[in-house]
Amino acid sequence: MAKLTFLGSCREVGRSGFFLEEKDESILIDYGVKFTDPPLFPDMIPTDNLQGIALTHAHLDHSGGIPIILKETEASLFCTPATRDLSILLLKDMYKISRTRLPFSLKDIALVRRQYQATAYEETMPMGMHFEMTLFNAGHIPGSAMVSIRVNGKRVLFTGDFNATESHLNAGARKNLPKHDVVVTESTYARRINPPRDTTEQALIETVIETVERGGTALIPAFGVGRSQEIMCILEKNNLPAKYPIYIDGMARAVNDILVKHPQYLQSPHALQKAVGRARIINDNRDRTNAVKGGGVIISPAGMLKGGASHLYFKMLYDDPKNSIIFVSFQIPGTPGAELLATKKVDVTGRTFEVKAEVRQHHLSSHSDSRGLLDMLLKIPGEPEFYLVHGESESCDALAEKLEKKGRKAHVAERNEKIGF
Repeated sequence: MAKLTFLGSCREVGRSGFFLEEKDESILIDYGVKFTDPPLFPDMIPTDNLQGIALTHAHLDHSGGIPIILKETEASLFCTPATRDLSILLLKDMYKISRTRLPFSLKDIALVRRQYQATAYEETMPMGMHFEMTLFNAGHIPGSAMVSIRVNGKRVLFTGDFNATESHLNAGARKNLPKHDVVVTESTYARRINPPRDTTEQALIETVIETVERGGTALIPAFGVGRSQEIMCILEKNNLPAKYPIYIDGMARAVNDILVKHPQYLQSPHALQKAVGRARIINDNRDRTNAVKGGGVIISPAGMLKGGASHLYFKMLYDDPKNSIIFVSFQIPGTPGAELLATKKVDVTGRTFEVKAEVRQHHLSSHSDSRGLLDMLLKIPGEPEFYLVHGESESCDALAEKLEKKGRKAHVAERNEKIGF
């Protein structure tokens, strides 16, 4: 009998990890971090018989602890080439920020490349004697994958984060999946219904145009991996007049370079290349000052105004009503972005700012919403048993209830819970 242990991401978003054992062999799917103080990782696993590590995608809540495992084993890391390169970028950035508080070094991060085993979508790979792995497109960020494991005559799917809706950057998740017996699925937006994507995009464009035409600057705080590139593609598709420059800052610059090298994971490589070609790269504070003076659109991490270059731009733009601060992702309660949306005031670096600039939110989700989750999961053949992870407790419970109403077996996984099948 195969045994699955839920290491993390149980009734929470963060430190995703799943440990699968069969006889004398084991494999690991994801091993992420949760950004508390100090950072939290899943419990350590025995690595003596580890046959491989499968990584769904590069976001640190899934990849942030991978070097901890790699330094203890010679097992291979299986993921797409785009996920490998993005993970290295994000891990190095986390190390630069956290340094002594992390249980691994830059030397350990280098193992991501050294122990990497190239894996393409739809390719089935053996992992030891007892496991076979296949990756399917998850549609979340470029290179993201759902991990399907065949073991003991059964098939288990780990969805990771997925989005069934196409975007300008990503093709939607693969919908015609093969039969599975067990599905471990995210539940991030199980209580949310997203508005139609084209409606949100149109509202975003209108806010940007209104801002630049009145002589203001539009600051779009955006995550460096995926969201920044999506915004660039939307602006390019909608033909923002060339007289209004588009500036790119922070990690988004390096992500652009990585994604252009991996066109097979993009919805339209040409569209991204065109958008990157138009963008003006910000290199230093002099460039930042000039960008603000020149007007136009500035796309810069961090997406919730928690650090990054967006802090610097905010301080230069907040007190002029001609400017706009436009959020394009969910703002976690307690973050500066959420505070600003709720009150038009925000504490940044120990100072309270009363904001005169226009503040808007046009949420472009990279996760399926409640309808998308249910639709995708119910179409998986074989009437699998579902285990809900990667969501706040209420979201996990909500998705379990919806699946049960449709006649499916559904459970909310608890941390370090073990199941057999």
